[in-house]
Amino acid sequence: MSECLIVGGGVIGMMSARTLSIAGADVTLLEQRKCARESSWAGGGIISPLYPWRYSDLVNELSIASQAVYKDLCAALLEDTGIDPEYIQSGLLMMDEYNAPKAQRWMDKYNLNFQIHPRGALFTNIAQVRNPRLLSALQTDIIRRGVKIIEHTKANELIKKNSVVIGVKTQNKDYYADNVIVCGGAWSADLLDNNKIFPVKGQMIVIKAQIGTIKHIVLDQGRYIIPRKDGKILVGSTMEDVGFDRRIDKQVGQDLLTFTIERFPQLKDSAIQHHWAGFRPASKTDVIIGKHAKLAHLYINTGHFRNGLNMAPASAEKILKQINAN
Repeated sequence: MSECLIVGGGVIGMMSARTLSIAGADVTLLEQRKCARESSWAGGGIISPLYPWRYSDLVNELSIASQAVYKDLCAALLEDTGIDPEYIQSGLLMMDEYNAPKAQRWMDKYNLNFQIHPRGALFTNIAQVRNPRLLSALQTDIIRRGVKIIEHTKANELIKKNSVVIGVKTQNKDYYADNVIVCGGAWSADLLDNNKIFPVKGQMIVIKAQIGTIKHIVLDQGRYIIPRKDGKILVGSTMEDVGFDRRIDKQVGQDLLTFTIERFPQLKDSAIQHHWAGFRPASKTDVIIGKHAKLAHLYINTGHFRNGLNMAPASAEKILKQINAN
């Protein structure tokens, strides 16, 4: 297979690198900072859209396809790298919207059932991963497979010959390849000259509790509570259209803590251990996966918004199929 140059070292970029490498491609990956330190790292690791009926058929189909492979993928990464992504089928307890007509129509369409729970609807099939561990395993795995990772190198401009993309320019060097795949998340807009991609900031906190205090992922009013294997609990997240403003707001952190304690009063003495923010790659249209409409040998895998991690395996397969079809 031909050479591929990937721009972006988050879960989408690294999963694409893994998929292309397994298919026989010679892959180079450029990351403007350090791999796996932006949206993919900042999120919660839920392997499902939060309210799937709010999203397009494409998002749902790619999410369902990814859900089907994630358990085996995490097992393979653990065996090959020794790093456990901590795949856990913890189920998701949804406290709102599940009984709305739109939600019911979606569940009928996808033949998805839930268990009645005293506090809402329990979707037992939903799993989670510890996203920083998944990303660490992915990075280790693709390096082992021969992917060349070049960090702290920003792709500033596409190199074009007529209407064909043949590489990218960086500050210090030009990189050439048969195919260029832009997986830069919210940072893809400048390289693609596409104002339909933009960042949506989300703030999250983590608190510590006894293992087993919360059994399931909890979703209510657009916010989620995620119990980890070691007792840590992630709570998120806000939706802020503020550009790339990375500052956190202490009041937001307190609001997230209050949200959690209101639903689990036994956590009333908990304190925030860590508070951070990330930038989701939102799109004014839909997730963008496939060939560029006007430039040959340029592919785009971005705009996943809140669903990058849970769509990553199927998104990568879709890119592979399009490259093979050329």
